[in-house]
Amino acid sequence: MSLSSAEQLRIELTEALAPVFSESPDTAVYLALSGGMDSRLMLDCIASRPEWCSRVMAIHVNHGLSRDADLWQQECQRYCEACGVSFIGQKVTLEYTGQGTEAAARDARYAAFEQLLPPHALLLTAHHGSDQAETLLLRLFRGSGLAGLKGMSPSRKLTRHSDDKRTVVRPWLGFTREQLALAARGLSWIEDDSNRDQTFDRNWMRHSLMPLLQVRYPAVESTLIETTQHLSADYYLLMELLTPVLNSAVSECDWPATAPFCLSVEAVLKQPSRVRFHQVRYWLEKNGLPVPQGKKVWHWLEQALNAGPDRHPSLRFDGVVLQRFRQHLYVWSEQKTPDSVDCIPVTWGRGTIAPSANSQPLPEGWSVSPTRQCASKVLSRVGQQTKSLKNVWQEKGVPVWLRDDWPMLIYAGEIVAALGLVNDCSLKCEPVDILSLKWRRGAIWRETTE
Repeated sequence: MSLSSAEQLRIELTEALAPVFSESPDTAVYLALSGGMDSRLMLDCIASRPEWCSRVMAIHVNHGLSRDADLWQQECQRYCEACGVSFIGQKVTLEYTGQGTEAAARDARYAAFEQLLPPHALLLTAHHGSDQAETLLLRLFRGSGLAGLKGMSPSRKLTRHSDDKRTVVRPWLGFTREQLALAARGLSWIEDDSNRDQTFDRNWMRHSLMPLLQVRYPAVESTLIETTQHLSADYYLLMELLTPVLNSAVSECDWPATAPFCLSVEAVLKQPSRVRFHQVRYWLEKNGLPVPQGKKVWHWLEQALNAGPDRHPSLRFDGVVLQRFRQHLYVWSEQKTPDSVDCIPVTWGRGTIAPSANSQPLPEGWSVSPTRQCASKVLSRVGQQTKSLKNVWQEKGVPVWLRDDWPMLIYAGEIVAALGLVNDCSLKCEPVDILSLKWRRGAIWRETTE
């Protein structure tokens, strides 16, 4: 007996999932389960292979946006119980940052995934080709460049953290919504009324714009999907060709509370504007930041590149600060040291200033405080003239955003050392050897210190 179209599609969809399990046999697999048609169908395809079920944990994120949200969570749990798949229901609270409800819900959802997924885990999502076509149009209308127009990748890191090994996998980007609807016949799923609310851009595009385009261009959806594939290939070819130029402009940075990569102003100025865009994008992405939307970052870049030697233009961007200092551009985050500590090591910016030995209390009469807590702004060095902190900062090249927060070793109310910087050989206080106190980097996006 020949298979029906729906049965054949179900087989193809299931086979598209197979590499996820075969290529990473020891990796934990999670399913983002909204309960809608797409993820409900993916759950059912997983359930058709009993050997997969024991490896999968479904996560339903309850955004609390509907009065039926708790009922939907219960329904998702029933789906999983029927399929023999483990289930987690996670309630979240949305934080609005001016980007709208869709963006707030997405941020909350991925924050939940970040919290729940263990290291190296895979997260399956049921994004498909129709989503890809809509994404292309949305980004086109927002003025995205090639990096945005390449669409969603088949896989990407879960978060922007440089050391995050967890991966989001989208195995169904080669299928359309119409194909998934055919394969899902006979299944039940959750119908979220908000999916028809055309005040949301994606819903308007799905229910109004795309049907109108299909009247004139019946194959528009498949054409858009192919276009993202072409743009993606062009993007990665461009990145391959630009790699030497991009790498030569970026270098590692060891300053506390500062992202691990800085960008050379000199290297950027050598390139035409069309290359500068990719240098800045590459630098931001290496530091775990998104591709900038709009013109704000590029206005700041123009100011930063043309700033005089005594100017340090800065810009708040995506929860951090972009800033020029001397001949480099940096990314930093505000992370205050305690007002006073009486024990070494000193934790700062997800790193430590520590001796070679284990943690130890400071001798009586000695303490550590940030510069902002010190009345005097000079170093009182044994047997030598005092030295202003301004001179210390200039000599050591300490960035301006770290100066007020730098931990100072205090004795008898006087600053005797800026901890973590190279100090004078005469600066010792038993049993702590000041020379052994060095900054150990643990950049602001890293979970552990080195």
